[in-house]
Formats: sequence, C-alpha cells, structure tokens
Amino acid sequence: MNSPLEILFGGFVRISQGIVACSPTLLVGLLTAVILRYYLGPDGTRRLFGGDSIKSLPQSWLIGMLLPVCSVGVLPILFQMRAARVKPGAMTAFALSAPLFNPLSLLYGLTLSRPLVIILFAVGSLFVVTALGLLWDYLTKQKEDTKQESEVNPKLIGLSRLAAAFIQVARGASGKPAAYSLIAISGLGLLAAILPFGAMQSSVEQDDPFAPLRMSIIAPAIFATPMLAMNQLGMMFQHANSPGAAFSLLILGAGFNLATPLWFGRHFGWKKTGLWLISLLGIVVAIAYALNQPLIPAGVQPAGHTHAFDIYTNPLPLSERAHWQTSKTLLSKNIDLPGLIALGVLGFCASLGVIFRCLKIDENWIAKRKASQQDGSEATGMDVIVPRKVIGITMLAGLVALSVVACYGYYPSPGECLEEIALARAECLTAANSGNKEHALFWLPVWEEWSRRLEVGTFIRRGEIRRYQSMQGYLIRKKLETLEHELEHDPYELEEVKRAVQDIFGTNRRWVKSFQ
Repeated sequence: MNSPLEILFGGFVRISQGIVACSPTLLVGLLTAVILRYYLGPDGTRRLFGGDSIKSLPQSWLIGMLLPVCSVGVLPILFQMRAARVKPGAMTAFALSAPLFNPLSLLYGLTLSRPLVIILFAVGSLFVVTALGLLWDYLTKQKEDTKQESEVNPKLIGLSRLAAAFIQVARGASGKPAAYSLIAISGLGLLAAILPFGAMQSSVEQDDPFAPLRMSIIAPAIFATPMLAMNQLGMMFQHANSPGAAFSLLILGAGFNLATPLWFGRHFGWKKTGLWLISLLGIVVAIAYALNQPLIPAGVQPAGHTHAFDIYTNPLPLSERAHWQTSKTLLSKNIDLPGLIALGVLGFCASLGVIFRCLKIDENWIAKRKASQQDGSEATGMDVIVPRKVIGITMLAGLVALSVVACYGYYPSPGECLEEIALARAECLTAANSGNKEHALFWLPVWEEWSRRLEVGTFIRRGEIRRYQSMQGYLIRKKLETLEHELEHDPYELEEVKRAVQDIFGTNRRWVKSFQ
C-alpha cells in the first residue's frame, strides 16, 4: 500500500511525465483542428471523414492511422469535427483509431513482434471502431444535433486567415482542449496512487486466464503515446506475456483515456455514453480472449515478470525515503528533449491565449480589422481565394509527404544508426565494467532503441531485412536484457555484470557486421 507521500510524489512524477509526452501530439491536434476549421471548412471536413455514407467509418479509421496524434491530441480535432457536424460514428472511429497507429509507430511495431501480430491488431482495431461507430450512429440518430455549423468569416483569407488560425491555436492551448487533456493525464496519477511500485510485473503472464480482463480494467486510466504502446507490446511479446492483454493495452491504453467518455457524455448524453463504454469494454475483452491463445509464440518460455508496465505504477519503491530527490532524478532521466521543446511551445501558446482572451481577440476581431482596412476595396496581394478542394488535396498530399519524410528522419540510414549505437554501446559497457550501474542503465535502453531504428531504417531503404540480421538483432537484445537484469540485481555483483558484458562482445560484432 502506498503511503501519502508516495501517492503525492509518485502522482506528481507520472502526471509530469504524461504532460511532457503528450505535448507534441497535442500541438499536432491543435494545428490539425485549425486546418479543418479555416482551410477545409465544415463541408470539406465532412467529406474528408466520409460524409453520411457507410464508408465514413473505415475512412475515419484510415485518416486516424495517418495522423501522428495520441489520445490527447485527438481531443481538439473532435471539437472541430463536432462543429462541422461530422457523423457521431465517424467521430468515435477517429477518436479510437488515431492514437493507435501512425506510420512511425507501425514501422517500429513491425520490428518488435511478428508482422502477423501487428496486422491482426490493426484489423482488430478496425472491427472495434466499426462496431462502435455503427452503435453510436444508432444511438444518436433519434436526436440530431441542431447546433449551427461554426462558419468561418468569409473575409478571413490570406494573412488574416493565417493570423486567425494562430489565435485559435493559442486560445485552444489555454481553453477546453487543454482542460480535457489534463483530465486525460490524471489517470496516470490515479494509477500511481492505487498501484505500488512493481505491482504489475507478473500480472499479465500468458498462462494467467485473467490477464486480458485485468488489463482491460486498468488500461482505461492509462495514457500512452503510439510509440510507447508499441514498445510495450514488443516487451510483452519478448517476455511471452499475454497477447490478449497486449491487445487490451493497445485499444484501451493508447486509444482511450478518461477524457474521451467525459467529452462524449457531455455532448451526447451520459446514458448513451455509458452504453457505448460498456460495449467498448465488452468488444475489446471478447477480441482479446479470441486472440490470446492463437498469438502465443511457440517455443518462447515466459520470463515470469516484465518491466513494461512499471511506468504505470508508482515510481517510488516502498522502501524509498528521499521522495523529493528520487522524484527529481526520475524526471531528469525519463523526460526527453523533444517533449520539453513541445511543452515550451505549448506553454508559450497558452500564455498568448490567456492574453487574447483577456483582450477579447478572436477571429471576429481579425475580420473586423480586415474589413476596416479594405474599406470596400477588392482583396489584393496575398488575399487570394483558393478553392477549398485544392487546399484540401494539397494538405492531404502534404500530410502523406510529411509522414514519409518523418519516417526517413526518425529512422536514419544504417550508417548513422551504427554511429549512434557505437556511442551508446561505449557509454553503457564502460559504465557497467566500472560499476556505475546508474549510467549503464541510462544508456542501455538508448542502445536497444537504436537497434530497432537500425532495422526499420534498413527496411525502408533496402526493401528487406535479411533473416540473419533479424536473428542477430534478437540475440543482441536478449544479451542486453541479461545485462539489465544483472545491473538491477540486489545485491549488486560486479563480477556477474562483467561476465554479461563479455558475453555481449561476440554477438555485437556479428550483429554490427551484418548491417555494414
């Protein structure tokens, strides 16, 4: 049982980590929302998500797969979809599918487990969002939303439209999207309060019949980005944990958060939302148990424990006394630079948003100033009216192009990956041999992550990963796992650590040579 201090500091650490992790995708969500509002408009937004036809469900699922957002990043997009009167079923399909996969996480996931598993999980997610979308359309068809569409002032074109879009992003960063985002992240604090340190290390074993159900109960409070969810799935399959629990984690942990049912309940009614939520849990649990036994990898012995879910339990060990110092150390180690940069940008936008709200500066203010400047004259300069269809096609093409560029940027060439691996390897093994286990444990996951990037970077450039390369990558990661266990062993035995380091050298040499 966690003490009050452990609940306080542990919750602070988990919520802080969640805020930093969601900042990049929340920015993407805010930008996507203003694109829908000012550049596609209500009609274009409805067509983008399939209109009123049955194809709206799979089309929304597919669009969600292209956007690099998490379950927090979809919230501002949902606001704009409702303003454009997109079908409620399409909204649920998008809200659940967008956080699950994107091109970056999908490629990463293919290196973590068998491709068949990722494909089946994607098909399973399509089935979930389609079934729930049909149910949601049925529940809401009796009472159509009579709210008027949020039309954009026709004078907002060119630079004035760009200014209005920036103001909308700033106001969103300091308004309801930000408030709902904090509600979504609060689930991490709740889990840190309930679950003691290491409480889930042996709770999802493949021979445990309650593992999928247990994960389905815990997962709705989890917040996980698509990349984090994929990494956890890989760890689960590496340790031969329950595939059904992995599916529940993906759908309910990555694709869902506490703010999602709150938003639907507020706008569509609590009774309907409750029925939708019960249906979601029932469908996910049923598919999880259906996939559980067929996807258990043959010949892989369960490890008996996994550290994949330590990030959802309280981060402070029960014997810990220096709560504040340990909390600072955990935050300094587990918060990355891109997340801090995104948080800084988000904070700057939120500060401007507060100023805009106090001064009552919004799109109508921009339109009035634009009208007074033109004084009846025709639009000139950059104020060119471009058909929304052209803008929409251009932005969709840009989205696909951006996804491709991001894949090549996030997964560099094999030569660049090997350089980064050499640095991480030198830091990790030198620290391990000298007894500096904290430094070694910091660089070990960096080494492992670059090993995954090496395989994806090779695949997207050469079109294949040879079986020998995959096997050597699997072996080096198993050796790294052994080293991690030795570093974390209590009591710490330096001779065993050195023996594990020596065992890595031969495998590492063959692994690196296979990619050169």
